[in-house]
Amino acid sequence: MFSSAAVRGETLTFAADEWCPVNCAPGSEKPGYMVEIVTAILEPLGYEIRYQQINWARALLLTRNGQFDGVYAGTPEEAPGFVFPDAPQGEYTIGLFVRAADPWTYTGPQSLEGRSAGLIIDYSYGEAIEADLQRYSEITYTGGARALEQNIRTLDRGRLDLIVEDINSFAYKAAELGLTDAFRLEETFTRDSLYLALSPAKPGSQTIAGHLTAGMQELRSSGELEAIMRKYGLTDWENQTLDDGQPAID
Repeated sequence: MFSSAAVRGETLTFAADEWCPVNCAPGSEKPGYMVEIVTAILEPLGYEIRYQQINWARALLLTRNGQFDGVYAGTPEEAPGFVFPDAPQGEYTIGLFVRAADPWTYTGPQSLEGRSAGLIIDYSYGEAIEADLQRYSEITYTGGARALEQNIRTLDRGRLDLIVEDINSFAYKAAELGLTDAFRLEETFTRDSLYLALSPAKPGSQTIAGHLTAGMQELRSSGELEAIMRKYGLTDWENQTLDDGQPAID
């Protein structure tokens, strides 16, 4: 497999919207930990990796149709029918964020009654919290490449009461915007795996999935995975604990 891939010099193009620290700006010094993990596994096998940033709904559609080889940071719930490695390339924990000065507290699903919530189009947050928000809250959906930034700014201005988002991504973007102290993590919900989700229309997807599964074990045993994660203020998700409910980011 190594020799065949190296001779072909096959180019793989993966798409996603910006979701730092998982996947950030293409071509930057810190393109995202999943981007670096995938590149570290596949480039030594002779593949050339390209990363295109577009909105999430379009990334899923075009990858399903075979115009891209995969999407960064997918889940089986968001991308049914896609090809997934056996081993994940990341992890997320969904949290509920409010303004730091907001006296409201989460005491269960009914406490969401009448609260305006910001979500991102075609993101998966977990069946239970999504059902509760649909039942009790007034949801505003945001799309586009800067959807999370838009939601955070809208929450800061008081035009939303809460945001539901991956805790590391929220913390990373809020810090980038200089708004770290403006918000409070009120509750955590779903904790699950993230993958490079591969196109069901591409014949080589199963082979790439196998490379990723084997490569994760090698990166972890060599210490390279931990080195990549530390660049983003994180640790290997297999070693993370969230007992205090706080973002697992330094």
